[in-house]
Amino acid sequence: MALVTRRTVLAAAATVLGGVAARKPARADETEPLVQMHPFSEITRAAPPRMLPPASFTTLDGRLKTLADFRGKPVLLNFWATWCVPCVAELPELDHLAGTDSGLVVLTVSADRGGAAVVTPFLAAHHLTRATVLLDQSNDSVHALNVVGFPTTLLIDATGQLRGTMEGPASWGSAAQAIAAIVS
Repeated sequence: MALVTRRTVLAAAATVLGGVAARKPARADETEPLVQMHPFSEITRAAPPRMLPPASFTTLDGRLKTLADFRGKPVLLNFWATWCVPCVAELPELDHLAGTDSGLVVLTVSADRGGAAVVTPFLAAHHLTRATVLLDQSNDSVHALNVVGFPTTLLIDATGQLRGTMEGPASWGSAAQAIAAIVS
């Protein structure tokens, strides 16, 4: 049986409440007073590191991508949805992190059932342009990777091994060096 932590329960509750309260995309200016960002130092390290199961996604233009396509570089894999208030709160920092010269691939995976038709205008409205956005409309990858709530972030090293997880929104803005220490 999976270990249920306080953070897991809080992330799941935030996901459910966010989805029930707002089936429309959340706005960043609505999220700031509502969301407590966790420090990156609260990441749970995978001990020992382990290979992740295969997972596939769709790009915004309909191409198929897999986790294996990103081997050779460390990856930050973040699962989110447009209606998830904590997700929307942390997306600008993830987008900023993607724009740094850290060598880290920042992948944000939307679980919105509406796919690109919902996500593309959301990204434009929020001026999110740097992170690679993937889609998981069927939630197959969410299930394969045991994601229990949104947002959830996985840190994966260049060989494809899980090195750490973060459930709930985090402060990613100045985490590049700390992430590099975990995934290298």
